[in-house]
Amino acid sequence: MAPYDFVIDDSPRDELGELLSDDAELYRIVVPVSEMVDVVAELTADTDVEVAEVERSWSLPEGEAFELTSLSGTLADAVTDEAAIADREGFTPNDPYYRHQWHLDLIGMPTAWQRACGEGVVVAVIDTGVAYRTEGRFMQAPDLAGTRFVDGYDFVENDQTPDDEHGHGTHVAGTIAQSTNNGLGVAGVAPGARIMPIRVLDRNGSGSWGAIASAIRYAADHGAHVINMSLGGGSRSRTIERAINHAHSRGVVVIAAAGNTGHGPVEYPARHDHVIAVSSVRFDREIAPYSSRGDGLDIAAPGGDLRVDQNGDGMPDGVLQNTIVGRDPRRFDYLAWQGTSMAAPHVAGVAALIRSTGVTDPDAIERTLLSTAQPGGDRALYGAGVVRADRALARQLEDRGMARGAWTLGIAAIALLSLRRRRVLGLAHPWLAAVVGFVLAGGLAFLPVASLFGGSLGMPVVAEVMSEGLSGLGALGSFGLALVVLAPIALTLVAMHRTAARPFLVGLGFASAATLLVEALDPTASLIGGWAAGPALVIAAAGLAIVARQVARSEKTA
Repeated sequence: MAPYDFVIDDSPRDELGELLSDDAELYRIVVPVSEMVDVVAELTADTDVEVAEVERSWSLPEGEAFELTSLSGTLADAVTDEAAIADREGFTPNDPYYRHQWHLDLIGMPTAWQRACGEGVVVAVIDTGVAYRTEGRFMQAPDLAGTRFVDGYDFVENDQTPDDEHGHGTHVAGTIAQSTNNGLGVAGVAPGARIMPIRVLDRNGSGSWGAIASAIRYAADHGAHVINMSLGGGSRSRTIERAINHAHSRGVVVIAAAGNTGHGPVEYPARHDHVIAVSSVRFDREIAPYSSRGDGLDIAAPGGDLRVDQNGDGMPDGVLQNTIVGRDPRRFDYLAWQGTSMAAPHVAGVAALIRSTGVTDPDAIERTLLSTAQPGGDRALYGAGVVRADRALARQLEDRGMARGAWTLGIAAIALLSLRRRRVLGLAHPWLAAVVGFVLAGGLAFLPVASLFGGSLGMPVVAEVMSEGLSGLGALGSFGLALVVLAPIALTLVAMHRTAARPFLVGLGFASAATLLVEALDPTASLIGGWAAGPALVIAAAGLAIVARQVARSEKTA
């Protein structure tokens, strides 16, 4: 017997096989091998059928090394050595085993954490499941206790509890959003992001194309912003390709491991269009010997090499995370693994950080990732280079901050010059109001001001207002929206008759207006969502600009 998947539009359902995805109209039919060629040909000729193909399975990348490298007890004394981390610049989390996470330093996380933590972003981990809860025979991974999760799905057991029975998915999820700065274990790239656990691989690490295609569509249709797939194989699936295209059309960034074929080509799904294919590097930024390479490769990230200890920390150079031991869902340890499976979630985490700054276009996120990567040499090995979270966030925040600053100066020039010509300007130093507005709008994003205030994992409000402008408050949800829109009005009502306060109030009003105008061009979920986002933001911006102009008028403030 040989199953195959196909997608049908507007066809009688009682004539179909097993329903895999209702929304996608994806079905599996099992037919005798002797009839398979004829049935596929007949379905392919049917104009109601989008795809008909023999279903195969993908799995965890071959050659992945899941060797136990336990830190419990054996290196407990070493983690108290503060001298080992004294030379790090930026924010250093208090997780005791962070000193062994060379892979986070390699992509610039100490600086990146000062700018963003991934708040408001959902990352779907399509894998073996995640140890995300404690119930029955399953336990939550101890170092995921502070990580936030959204509802996922198990496409192996077809239920709503995607528990991990292998450990791979939990390890991957930890790299993306492990609980960070919690005084326990290790850190993750985007600790503010939420994980959507989706199980498509069984406890042996194998899963069908139908399950994977259904999972991609599920993630895209249930709020995921980023998808990580540390799985694959050598055969192309048109069913999965269409699911990826659907996810891309919904604004989802899709990232996949390139594969562990050594000198072999990049595997699928990483090789598909609209997927960021990730190869693996070691501590010395050299390509890992097991990593796939060639056409279709986009970027590289730390994946480790358990044969060496290049950083001299006393343990093999794998990627360290908290996960299941021996496929027992009630046993956990901190394990160092290697593979492109470990590299891909670093990129997914950085994509989540970029998304949290307000970039919603998946192509724009990919361009930022690739353009800020650290060049590694041969593009067939490294793609654009090794991913750098610090550079990606600096580029994005600088661009958006300067845009808001420019809008602020433009609004201020139009309003204040018109008032001056009419001789009703009530500001002795109008340039001061413009400078205040430029700063509050995030015009100083190109400066490392966040590091002066502890950054996103230290003093988030101060640092984000200085480096991201008022839009940094958008991460506070509806409260942030109230601060951006209502605070300037409230402050004006209280202090508009105080001459010394006028430059600040005028600058605040113009900065808030500019912030909303820039967001109106690319509305973010952190501020306001839905079809009315753009018009609502423009109207609010106009109102704030009018309020600021009125404050600047002499007859209104005398």
